[in-house]
Amino acid sequence: MEAAVRPDFAGRRALVTGAGRGIGRAIARELAHCGATVLCVARTQSELDETVSGLGDRAITVSCDISDHGAGDRLMDDVARDLEGLDILVHCAGIFASGSIEQTPLSELDRLYTVNVRSPFALTKAALPMLVRARGQIVFMGSSIIRAANLSGRGGYAAMQAAFKALADATRDEVNDRDVRVLTVMPGTTATPRQANIFAEAGREYRPERLLQPDDVAQMVCAALGLPRTAEVTDIYVRPMLKS
Repeated sequence: MEAAVRPDFAGRRALVTGAGRGIGRAIARELAHCGATVLCVARTQSELDETVSGLGDRAITVSCDISDHGAGDRLMDDVARDLEGLDILVHCAGIFASGSIEQTPLSELDRLYTVNVRSPFALTKAALPMLVRARGQIVFMGSSIIRAANLSGRGGYAAMQAAFKALADATRDEVNDRDVRVLTVMPGTTATPRQANIFAEAGREYRPERLLQPDDVAQMVCAALGLPRTAEVTDIYVRPMLKS
């Protein structure tokens, strides 16, 4: 994707989950390049170190499993200490699992729910007081699977993505009148480590150059966040330009 004119986020404070790799890493870096100070959150410190390389004091790392009990409140303590407020919250952390409804253990469904629905719910709840004070913005990074024609073998994951989308819509309905904007993004197949694993498990040839790139998504998200306050983008579906 050709570089567009970047919005100016100087003085803005952002928290990005799933910032260790893939789309989360790309968004965290793009926000920092736009001038924001970014708290980058992921489980693996070595991946976070790669994310913030070259960003200087515009990026801070916190190694954290967002599915841990109380993680949302602890992250808000980190935000209060390191950022002194929050303007942008980006939910990018999530997990994928395939399998038929008949064969999927309920423990796997519980894991999908905990990471993909409960954790962003808890973090949103913890962050809302700061976001309301700042007239902030929230980004829910979902998946275009919610409008897929065939969900065979992906029922558990798709169900959690539908719940995630409902959480985003409910949040928007509750906070719009307090000047908080909420954006949901549903990318198609994107060249990320997760996608490489999915292709490998399916025995399919992985050609990342034919897929969406994480930087494509990051630039689009930042462009939407940079719109004047008279506008709100609510839902973005984006897919690879090159078709298989």
